[in-house]
Amino acid sequence: MIEEIGVICAIEQHNSQQVVFVETQIKSTCGSCEAQSNCGTGAIAKVFASKRETLRFRLNEMVEVGQKVSLGIPEENLLKASALVYCLPLLALVLSALAGQHILPLLGLKAEGWLILFAAICTYLTFNFVRRFLSDADQGEFYPRILKVFPLKIDNIQVKQV
Repeated sequence: MIEEIGVICAIEQHNSQQVVFVETQIKSTCGSCEAQSNCGTGAIAKVFASKRETLRFRLNEMVEVGQKVSLGIPEENLLKASALVYCLPLLALVLSALAGQHILPLLGLKAEGWLILFAAICTYLTFNFVRRFLSDADQGEFYPRILKVFPLKIDNIQVKQV
């Protein structure tokens, strides 16, 4: 399970259900790298490091704005989603180029530019299909879940000395 900590930034009521908006910080691995000062990728990561993502969840538990939650998604689901995002459009590119090579000359479109355009359009349509499929909130398999709600204030922490 891949876990991330988020903060509840807003709470709304919809049809007698509580909907919470959880904000997470998008992190880059460059932040903990020793060589980030000498790396071009580290410089680019600093520009995009302050991005935040807001996720929406239905929650029956009573929470408050500012409360931290633990979000999680199983590794196998993340790998499936990554395979869909990267492999399916690539496969569509190759297959549409192969199919276009045989179909387009039959339509009188023999120039290479038509083949490139056909493959690009098929790849774009495949990528949009995958993006819509994965961004659908009802696709519970690929959407993170709230694993734990942390208390807003922690009182009476007992420290044991050794």
